[in-house]
This record gives sequence, structure tokens and C-alpha cells, in this order.
Amino acid sequence: MNLLLRVFFIIILCICYKYIPVFEPKGINYLLSILCLGFIGFEFKKLWSSLFISESKKIKIQKIAYFSLIVLILISVILIVHKEYPAGNIRFIRGFLILICIGIGAKIVGIFSKSSINAFLKNSLLFTYSTISFTAIIEIIFMFISLSHGSGEAYSGKIWGNRNWNPINKLGFRDEEPKNGKNTVFFVGDSFTAGWGVKKIEERFGEVAASELKKQGKGINEINLGRYGADTRLEYHIFETFIKKTQIKPKHIVLQYFVNDMDKLIPNNLKCDLPPLNLPNWKKTMIEGSYLANYISNIYPSQNNYNLPKECDYLEKLKSVFNNDSLWKKEEVQLAKFQSYCLQNNIEATIVFFPFMEDLNLAKKLGIEKRVRLFCKKNNIYLLNVTELITKIPRQKRQVSIVDSHASSEVHNIVGKQLAKIIKWKF
Repeated sequence: MNLLLRVFFIIILCICYKYIPVFEPKGINYLLSILCLGFIGFEFKKLWSSLFISESKKIKIQKIAYFSLIVLILISVILIVHKEYPAGNIRFIRGFLILICIGIGAKIVGIFSKSSINAFLKNSLLFTYSTISFTAIIEIIFMFISLSHGSGEAYSGKIWGNRNWNPINKLGFRDEEPKNGKNTVFFVGDSFTAGWGVKKIEERFGEVAASELKKQGKGINEINLGRYGADTRLEYHIFETFIKKTQIKPKHIVLQYFVNDMDKLIPNNLKCDLPPLNLPNWKKTMIEGSYLANYISNIYPSQNNYNLPKECDYLEKLKSVFNNDSLWKKEEVQLAKFQSYCLQNNIEATIVFFPFMEDLNLAKKLGIEKRVRLFCKKNNIYLLNVTELITKIPRQKRQVSIVDSHASSEVHNIVGKQLAKIIKWKF
């Protein structure tokens, strides 16, 4: 009767397991499904031992079963514990749990090595354990790798941001608290101005310019209004809102322009909604559950532009937008708001144009550089074309990392020193 109940219980557990998605990337289903598998294995062990195993072997198998169950529970926790805050201190707990799993695995291998199983199985088990343990150690190392990344899904990029994206002032900008002072200069722009990928704010082109001018006895009150992902329309809104809130008015505005600042003007007929990546559940689980797998998948993404249809090619869209006169006029309206404010308030303005760091000639080929240059000439605004300053710097030194094409500290330094000359002349 006990055997029939045990078989019935195993069948019920298998049915439960079928309806609990073991590779569901979120929620407590990880723990439930692995616990269910653990119970199934445990019940099979009891059934097997009742039918075939002698009493002398039951204690060893029972130890292995208990150890294995603990490892399964720990692995389920390891897979989900970091997901909300992959860059937080929970990584230390996760690393400790991985080390516990390695230790328990060593105990299981030790039990098998003392048993009477053949040498081939022992060696196979030892090789498997060594490989898994080595991978687990690598996983712990990657939990603390900080690498600036263009993808918001990369754990290494989130770790970099958590470690370096500071200070953040009360208004949400990566800068010291703003102060009203003599010769105030606003640096307005997107992530290039905010200094994404640059570890210290002192290395950004705005601070470099301020430092150079201070050495020359021409100190300025530098205020950084860079915002990650901002386009021209949002940049003017940020600029206008900041003045209203703080009542600080500049004597000079440095507006940084990047080649994607017209993205939000792309009409619907030119937009391309890419289908989501249909990754297998096991692969999605590994990418989200492992820092190592996440790092590899973000350096070598599964989907790339070579496999996309022409209408989804980002560079083709940019080219069509910048060669569209009506769309460029809309962009000019946004740029003209800065010019209008400067004229009304007797403020000097400079536009700093940043190209693609991975290909300096691309902006010229797409017609972007020409559009910006003609706008500045027509409105009598000084244009600092960064392309002309960094042509001799190799790509690996222009970018902050191999997976992030934001400007490096070296580029910021060159731009900042050139800006210091311009601002000194303007004052």
C-alpha cells in the first residue's frame, strides 16, 4: 500500500510540475518548480531504495539527496535574488550562496569518490564538478565587473552606473548643487554632456573648460544640465524649467548636439517596430539569471543590423530624416528657441557637435554635419565640430568601452580645452 501511495504522490508532483513553468524568468515560480523537482527526486529515491537498495547504501544516498535538495534550493535563490537590483549589495549574499553550493558539491563528490562505483563514473563526476565550480567562480568575478555599456539591460553597465553616476543634485542632474555666480555658463545636452562612461565629473568637457579658465584667471560658474537620452526639444524644456526654478541666468550657453537628436521627429511611416527576440526559455533564464551570460549576450547580441530589413536600418532612417527638408525645419524650430532666448537676453551661445565615435565620417555621409553647420552659419552661432579635433585618435581611445560608443575622457579633455579658448574669447 505504501508503494502505491508513493507512486501516486510522484504522479501528482509530476502533474504539478507540468503546470509550473520552470524557466519563468520572474517570480517565485523558480523556487516552487525546483522544490517540486526536488520532491519528485526525493520520492523516486525512496521508491528506488524500497525496491532495490540494501540498507547499507541508504544512508549515503540519503545524504546525497539532502545535499542535492539544498543545492537546488540555493540555485533557485541565486537565479532570482539579484534581479530587482543587479548592482546592489545583494551581490555579496549571492556570491556567498554560490560558494556554499560549491562546498556542498565537494561533499557530494567526496561521498561518491569513496563508493564502489567504477573509475570512469568517478572521473566524469569529478570533471563535471570541476567545470561547474570553475564557471561558478567566474560568475562571482563577473558580479563585480563594472563596464560602461550602451544597453540598459547589461548588468555590467548598471554596476558602472551605480558606482560612478554621482553626484546627483536635488534637481536630478549629475552635478554639484547649482549656485548663482559671476560668468555663469550652462552646458546643455544629452548623455555626452552628462558624461556617461566618464567616471568622474571633473573629466567632462564642461568641467575641463572651467578648470582651464580658472588656471588663466578667468573663472566661470559652470552648471551642467546634461540629461541621458534628451533630444533638442527636451533639452530646451530642461533649460527653461531650470531657469524658472532656480532664477539662475547664464551669460553663455554651450549646447551639445549629437547625431541622434532628431530621433523623436522620425515619422510613423519610417518607424520600424522590431519583433521581440524569441529566445528559448532556458536561454532567457540564463541571460537574466547569470552575470556571466548577461555580459556575453550584451557584447555579442543575438540580433544585429545585418539581419534586419532595410526599412529597420537605423542609419538609413537617420539619412532619410536629415535629408527631409520639412523634418529638418521642425528641428531648426527647436534649435532656434535657444537662439531666440540668447538674443533676447544678450547671451552668447556655442554649439558643440559630436559625431558617432565609432565612425567619424558617418555624420558627414548622412548629411547631418552639413545641416548643423549651415544652421550655425545662418544664425551667427559659433560651431565647435568635435570631428575635426579627434581625427587622429583611434577608435578604441575615442570610446569609453568596447560596448559603449560615448566619448572617452580623452575626447572630453580635448573638447574642454578647446571650449575654454572659445569661452575666454566670448567673455
